[in-house]
Amino acid sequence: MDNHEVVEALRNAVLDLASNSPDSELTVAAVAGAAGISRDEFYRYASSPVQLLADALSDELLSQFEELEERYPDELVRAMRARISLIHIAKWAKVYGGPVRKQLMQALRQTLEPSFRIINEKDIRKHPELLPEGISLDDDLAIKFVSAYNTGGGMAAIEIWVDQPEPDVERGMQLLSAFSPLSHHLKVDPPPQTSPDD
Repeated sequence: MDNHEVVEALRNAVLDLASNSPDSELTVAAVAGAAGISRDEFYRYASSPVQLLADALSDELLSQFEELEERYPDELVRAMRARISLIHIAKWAKVYGGPVRKQLMQALRQTLEPSFRIINEKDIRKHPELLPEGISLDDDLAIKFVSAYNTGGGMAAIEIWVDQPEPDVERGMQLLSAFSPLSHHLKVDPPPQTSPDD
């Protein structure tokens, strides 16, 4: 297998093990065995099974964000990003709420938080109406502060949300719209359906 194939095999293995064996701990031996590689080879591609899991989940979510930006107008992308995030978490609810939940959330903070902060900063610069009254686009520190505040709060809210037995996407959208500092303008309705040719 080439490097790309090994990475794909490892990510598929860790997602499969975390989904289908939610009551067991993830081990290097189990993930490496499921991916068809040795323990030594595992460490060439990943620092730990939990970090590998966080990377796999993060990449899936961020690639969906990229697809949104390519397909939809900017005014829809913010709300759709929030909805896609909640759908993603609901899809992997057993993984997010499983026995490695605490370590997974710590690893996700390292992988997702920087990307979310960049996304939030970009949104603010495109939509200055998101800024608190009295803060201008010239105030870089304030923009970074608001972006970091929103990102940190969002990550903390996700940790509460994944504790629900069956995370409800619509309820999550209502809560985001009501409480997130950068989400007061989010439409909670599902986005319009478009065909791939649109």
